[in-house]
Amino acid sequence: MKLLIPGSLLTFCTIPGAWFMAPLNAILGRRPTMVISAILTIFGWLAVALMPGSIGILVGRAISGIAAGGISVSVNTYGIEMADPEVRGLMSIIINNGILAGQVVTMGLGYGLRYYGVALVNLFLPLMFLISQIWLPESPSFLVVKGREAQARKVLMHLRGSSANTDMEVKKLKDMNQKDLGKSLAWRELFSRQSLKSGVIVTTLFILMHFTGYLVVSSNASRIFANAGSSVDDGVAAIIICAVQLCAGVGAGFLIDRLGRKKSLMLSNAIMCIPLAILATYVGVVNTEGDEVQTYGWIPLACLMISQAGVAVGVNPVPYILSSEYFPTSIRSQASSICYTFGTLAGVAALQLYTPMLEGMTQTGLYAFYACVCALGILFAYFVVRETKGELVG
Repeated sequence: MKLLIPGSLLTFCTIPGAWFMAPLNAILGRRPTMVISAILTIFGWLAVALMPGSIGILVGRAISGIAAGGISVSVNTYGIEMADPEVRGLMSIIINNGILAGQVVTMGLGYGLRYYGVALVNLFLPLMFLISQIWLPESPSFLVVKGREAQARKVLMHLRGSSANTDMEVKKLKDMNQKDLGKSLAWRELFSRQSLKSGVIVTTLFILMHFTGYLVVSSNASRIFANAGSSVDDGVAAIIICAVQLCAGVGAGFLIDRLGRKKSLMLSNAIMCIPLAILATYVGVVNTEGDEVQTYGWIPLACLMISQAGVAVGVNPVPYILSSEYFPTSIRSQASSICYTFGTLAGVAALQLYTPMLEGMTQTGLYAFYACVCALGILFAYFVVRETKGELVG
């Protein structure tokens, strides 16, 4: 069956993973959920390495997918709650860049090692993550909601310094979560007007993000460059694209914290829109005129380098940031898991629709469609997205 390939299986299993881990994140806390996710990741890589044949790979990828769904909820929630308001964007970018760096490392290992060798090397990363939990404190927001104020003050004192007014911060967190203090779960809050509105906004951002084509480009880079008539080797071009996106992400955190979420989204979509429109025009001219027009094979690479760099400025990280910042502590994990679910489904849909859209719209129409989605993203960010830069999220 076509969908039962390791990559797709992992992606699909992030959905039940997020839904299963979200209540645990709300009941047990952020640290225990990260510990469970790390253990599952280790077992996932062990299954790939030690179980012979395709069954072992599929089982391992399924376990890893469940773990990845749990990590997406717990780590992003933890990062948002632990960081000072002035550096929350940077914290989220570091998490996103960690994912990109992990992909690059795995691809690099795959050139020189067999699949089980890659799995054995990769299991050391979640093992290190698991060991690091010994020194990580629990989220003060979670502790306040659970009525453990003394522990929350102790954590805040460690994070902010001895001169910080931790009593004031604890009071603010209590005020923001007054009606949910001491409750294990607050499912009713998910259906409040504000939560539903926030959920629709974040979900729409995830859908727009995936239909800008950034994931399609990352997953089909070699095929795209070959079809676009690029004179650059398609394998080298694909590596360059990944490297550019990772480098752009390094400085994006400072930009998001300076400009804010709304302006970063608008800038990011604008950076993506222009080269995609140029690429659509270039491909259209080349395909129409053929050998009669002088072609510049470096143009597809340049356009996609700029477009993929623009992704890191806001289109990719901001939906993940807002999926935590837009919701109160009591429902942050559950609401984030719902947003991640729609985001995952949108990503799968964008990938599955790539070939039908390419055949029906041609390359010119497809790139023009992606450029129009970016333009729509600018308008959506300007008129709909609510700014959270510098705000205390409880």
